[in-house]
Amino acid sequence: MQRFIEFVLRYREHIIAVLLSIIALALMSYGDVTQLGGFRALIIGGLGLAQEAVAWIPNPIALQRENQALRQINMELLQEVMVLRKAGIENEQLRRMLALRQNAMFTYRAASVVGKTTFRTRQYITLDRGSNDGIKPGMNVVTDAGLVGSVIGTSGHFAIVQTLFNRDVRVSARLASTREEGIIAWDGFEYLLLHNIPKTHTVQVGDLVVTSSLSTRYFPEIPIGTVESVVPDPSSMFYRITVRPRVEFWRLEQVFVILHTPPTEQLTLENALQEFINHRITGR
Repeated sequence: MQRFIEFVLRYREHIIAVLLSIIALALMSYGDVTQLGGFRALIIGGLGLAQEAVAWIPNPIALQRENQALRQINMELLQEVMVLRKAGIENEQLRRMLALRQNAMFTYRAASVVGKTTFRTRQYITLDRGSNDGIKPGMNVVTDAGLVGSVIGTSGHFAIVQTLFNRDVRVSARLASTREEGIIAWDGFEYLLLHNIPKTHTVQVGDLVVTSSLSTRYFPEIPIGTVESVVPDPSSMFYRITVRPRVEFWRLEQVFVILHTPPTEQLTLENALQEFINHRITGR
């Protein structure tokens, strides 16, 4: 029934013309043609007025098709907007990273984050670059904002990075303003903690924290974060300093790998020192 109605609505002009032709032929066969001329003109005029009177009534089938076409156009435009917005964000990130690469003294390898893994209190990311691209374990990973972590394993085309949001990571760091040395560790949530800063030193909210030159695990002067809060620890001679990371780890997409590694002998000594520091902080 619906197809019949659709057919009638689509070809209504032709159907009306055929009906009028049939009526005209029938009338011609039963009377004088000259007498029927005025009658035929009257009928055609009346039908024309009737058609014009009901022309404002919308065609539901045509409206349905028009709505479907408009929805399709809206969906295509929405997809184009999403693509353009993503391209704009990526272009802005790449411009900042290119500025970092041009102004730095290191050799970098650009990489994209293709995977994120969190195992209990340990966070890792996977990069789409590996040993075939010159990446080796121990290399630092950064963005234009600051330190991300270090490479701990590679295959030919991929690399695993241990981020700062990891209970096993300790970073030798310092306050950029006073050069006071400390140790950065993850607080288990969304911030970092700067340990071993004595209460005798002045620490202010907003102070920049960078990597220290006392460790060869991470290159010096890489930004880590800014001081969020400073609270004296009543049980020790140190502050409890909370640091907000400069890197937004939950939205990492593009990074740089610094294509340099510390000497193996120094790295071995650093590992031994790290174990000692971990024991001192955790008491295990």
